[in-house]
Amino acid sequence: MKVAVVTGTRPELIKMQPIIKEIQRRNSLNLTFLHTGQHYDWDMSNLFIEELGLPKPKLFLNIRSGSHGVQTARIITECERVFKRERADIVLVEGDTNSALGTAFAAAKLKILVGHVEAGCRSFDRSMPEEINRILIADLASIHFAPTKTCVQNLMREGIPKEQIYHTGHPIVDVLHQFQPKINGRIIAKFGLKAKEYYLVTIHREENVDDKGILERILKALSRLAEHRSIIFPMHPRTTKCLKKFGLERYLKNLKIAQPVGYFEALSLIKYARIVLTDSGGIQQECALLETPCITLRSNTEWIETVNYGVNFLGRRTEEIIVLAKKVENEYREIMNRFGLLKKVFGELYVSTKIVNVIEKLHIK
Repeated sequence: MKVAVVTGTRPELIKMQPIIKEIQRRNSLNLTFLHTGQHYDWDMSNLFIEELGLPKPKLFLNIRSGSHGVQTARIITECERVFKRERADIVLVEGDTNSALGTAFAAAKLKILVGHVEAGCRSFDRSMPEEINRILIADLASIHFAPTKTCVQNLMREGIPKEQIYHTGHPIVDVLHQFQPKINGRIIAKFGLKAKEYYLVTIHREENVDDKGILERILKALSRLAEHRSIIFPMHPRTTKCLKKFGLERYLKNLKIAQPVGYFEALSLIKYARIVLTDSGGIQQECALLETPCITLRSNTEWIETVNYGVNFLGRRTEEIIVLAKKVENEYREIMNRFGLLKKVFGELYVSTKIVNVIEKLHIK
């Protein structure tokens, strides 16, 4: 059976890594690994692929950046061309990116089965481009690998047949187990930080950084928090560009600004932070699994379980962020104790094995 795995962004590479490795181990499966190049040029992607121990993609489509419409159209066009030549029995996509949507659209039009990893996540906020992508991919996919019970319920409410939904857990569980030895305190020491005495910040989503008012409110809060805690801020290129465009650099003087870091550095910074402040969906998961309290700089989240268990808190206005940070500091021991209840919310070890077992048992005509 021919299985095509298509990724286009750094989070997709991370989450699909154990699935790709598992497919490679199966004699009955033939892997075709494609990279759209949605976010990164080849040199940057290649370094990251090597860090994760992934095989070199058979094709790099070099889609690059663009408006949502232009970028998605390029992905559809290129994937259609490739799928006609490299005919797969099933195409696997992950998450909610334009790469995932464009790939799923092209495959479905060619009557190729689409498997969706991380299916059923919903923020219920259609102002988020990712939310629109998730909903559309659910309609295009034939097999839905749901990471949590909530995701299963979301899919069923939307009319996805129960027999197409598999509650497998999330492959990030396998990723963190695999790379646990790479997470260590020596990495944070090189940034001049001490374990559990600093805050880690990541901001990159367009609804935060492309809006001057929202970005300024977040930065004001960070500037005030930096009066009491060290704050490290590995800055995304998009965020850097917007800061300069809006003239907001004055809020950075008390923050420790860093270049974007590698994955193992990022995991170590998350693990040893006292609090993480982020707008990333993936980092919310990593915080939950690495047992670090999280303040999500958004008004909603697709990982509502982390909020319900009381280890993740939502807010992006200046005073909201300040109040939430004080709350976490004041209730720190109690919050840390809650992580034990969250242990299996994203599944148990060998999620990737479960996913590939489903694929291997498919009877494709």
